[in-house]
Amino acid sequence: MAPYLQSLAFTRFQTFISCTAAFITYFLAGNIAWDIAIYYTIGSLIGSQLAVRVAQKISTRQLKFVLHAVTIALLLQLIFRIAFP
Repeated sequence: MAPYLQSLAFTRFQTFISCTAAFITYFLAGNIAWDIAIYYTIGSLIGSQLAVRVAQKISTRQLKFVLHAVTIALLLQLIFRIAFP
């Protein structure tokens, strides 16, 4: 379970760095919609905290099921969008 939590932490850090760089780029270009950005920021903070808390409680078996279900759902969405543009 430790490698899973460590990979989660590294992923969160990478996402933070990536989003910070994107924010700086958009801010300097003047392309930020502040009315939407505030809600995305709040949702991201809540979601990241929730993910860390839930990750410590979920079993590996449940995690595999969730990952497989999400992967299948994304594949179905992709197929649906290609088949019905």
